[in-house]
Amino acid sequence: MFKKVIYSILILSTGAILFISYFNRTPERVIPVGQTIVSPANGRVIGIENINSPEIVFFKDDVKNVLSLNDIKPPYTIIVIEMNLKNIHAQRAPIDGEIIYQEHFSGAHKNALTSENLTQLANVNEKNLIVIKNEDISVGVIQVAGLAARRIKSFVNINENIEKGDIYGKILLGSQVVLILPQNLELNVSLGEILIDGESVIAKY
Repeated sequence: MFKKVIYSILILSTGAILFISYFNRTPERVIPVGQTIVSPANGRVIGIENINSPEIVFFKDDVKNVLSLNDIKPPYTIIVIEMNLKNIHAQRAPIDGEIIYQEHFSGAHKNALTSENLTQLANVNEKNLIVIKNEDISVGVIQVAGLAARRIKSFVNINENIEKGDIYGKILLGSQVVLILPQNLELNVSLGEILIDGESVIAKY
């Protein structure tokens, strides 16, 4: 009996170690050169939307808040990327530049994978927003936590410089990443497309 218990513990421990190693993997990526915007996340495109309002509305602790994005002038285009358990969960910088804004918002952790209202989802879930700016363009990235993904990590700070393709954050378990772009760009992606973090070109500028 004792041996069976030890054996079961060893199996469970090994399984947990393998899962953690698989989940935390960060394979090497070939980062495109030039004035390209790359995908900040590995996952499927589930939403592409044009937003003409200068403000983004969100909820923090069930209280409605309004956020104006620094140096990204409306109209915007947002690209919503869904991640599942099989995807890479590290987030990468979509462009070279300086991090001019970062803010974390707590939320209700509603399920990011099954919500039918993507706008509502982005407003009520825990999230972290950064804005990266260079001489030519500013883009924003929102890490959005879901039901299982109750923790968002950001490894960067305001005023830091970051290179395109650098890992800057991570979401534990599956959720979503929202890329915010100026609307005047010609997109190179479509709904349902699977994107590779740091490699897939979203647009050129």
